[in-house]
Amino acid sequence: MKKQNIITLLSFIAVAFSANAVDKYVTENVDIYLRRGPSSQYAYSNAVKAGQKVIELEKSADGKYTRIQLPNGSSAWIESNKLKDQPSFKELVPLLEAQLAEYKDKVDNAEKNQQNAIQDYAEKLQKAEQSIESLQAKNNELEQLNKQQEMKLESMLNQVDDKRRDLIVTWFTYGGLVAGGGFLLGLILPAIMPGRRKKDRWMR
Repeated sequence: MKKQNIITLLSFIAVAFSANAVDKYVTENVDIYLRRGPSSQYAYSNAVKAGQKVIELEKSADGKYTRIQLPNGSSAWIESNKLKDQPSFKELVPLLEAQLAEYKDKVDNAEKNQQNAIQDYAEKLQKAEQSIESLQAKNNELEQLNKQQEMKLESMLNQVDDKRRDLIVTWFTYGGLVAGGGFLLGLILPAIMPGRRKKDRWMR
């Protein structure tokens, strides 16, 4: 899988570099000696390292030689078949390393973000569970208080019923006494009143 990704990345970079016609790369076999002119009759001027990136300036009439510009700004002639359009591995390795480092950072950041998201979700879940437990505790407390209030209310109603019954019994008792007293008075008064009338007539 990694090998396939590297090949794909190499192809992408090669296409990107070949789009610029002036960029050329020295073959990677050996260091190449450069000449002062576009043929083997010209003397050597200097050398260029294998895989070195150079700039193509012009080609000879027969196309066998190409004048290139070196990184130090000087120019010389090189055999055209010693140049290629694709970057050398010497140029690609730093790019690949940078690309792989970027991918690694993205993967690490993705894993870190995922871990942070999981941790955040776990914290929210824990807070939700704590809130539910708190609400359940308050609900139980309210239910207990409601039961106590119901018991108090029932006790008060029982007391009211007891007092009502006591009051009814008291009124019945008072009523019975009054009725009994009236009945006795009704029996006693007639017996007393006639005697007094007879006595009054005798005294006359």
